[in-house]
Amino acid sequence: MAIQQFQEDELDDVKPQTAPSSAKTQNKAAAPAPAPTPIADEDADFGDEGYMKSDDFLTVIKPDKGKVIRFAFVPGFKLKHSRVHYLEGTGSFRCISPKDGSTKEICCERGGNAKDRFVGLVFVYTNADPVSGKLPTGVIPEVAVQAVRLSRSNYREITNQPDEDSNVYAIDLIMRHDESRAFGYKFNRATPTARWRQVEPQAMALAEPFKTDQAKLASRLGKNLTRPELIVLLGGKGVKDAEGRSVDIDDI
Repeated sequence: MAIQQFQEDELDDVKPQTAPSSAKTQNKAAAPAPAPTPIADEDADFGDEGYMKSDDFLTVIKPDKGKVIRFAFVPGFKLKHSRVHYLEGTGSFRCISPKDGSTKEICCERGGNAKDRFVGLVFVYTNADPVSGKLPTGVIPEVAVQAVRLSRSNYREITNQPDEDSNVYAIDLIMRHDESRAFGYKFNRATPTARWRQVEPQAMALAEPFKTDQAKLASRLGKNLTRPELIVLLGGKGVKDAEGRSVDIDDI
């Protein structure tokens, strides 16, 4: 629903509302509050798309081996950053140890050293060639808003892609698996000018909802857990609490 906007001179025509005098209201008994209307139950089937994809759903791009993804960073959105750990079977979770290294929390004890992770909001070209990433000149680009996760080396690699008179938000990029290592991706510039500009009004309208709720983007960094939650997640038998006392999962 659109919010009505007033011009400054229109506000002069709005008469202030005055509270009723106490003489008229003292003899009137307060009306009982209406009983709340019970919320009806709903039937649901497994696989219902309305429940499978919540409002917080934001796809992280991951090209298949032998394939590429062409994308561009959405202007007006800074990268989100955190230090994270990864454990097989557990996934990614954020580090809670102080950055100055003064203490080592359970996340570092069980997950090793934390690593920098960045996540950015991107326009993905859904009609680009999945093998080459090419988008012919006469083709109108089709875009979707998704997210890309970057390591520190990815961050440096992308930073160096634009020309001196350009910037990261002005170019298209190609993402593919890095064949020189078992895991990871590499990035190359596709064009010196981002093709989504051909459909800029429609593209920016797709990104608009993420301006008011940037937590959706930050959530793709990894699980944001408290210390007690990490103790449970990592099976923290014999872990010490903040006062140096032994902590057992059953005590939480």
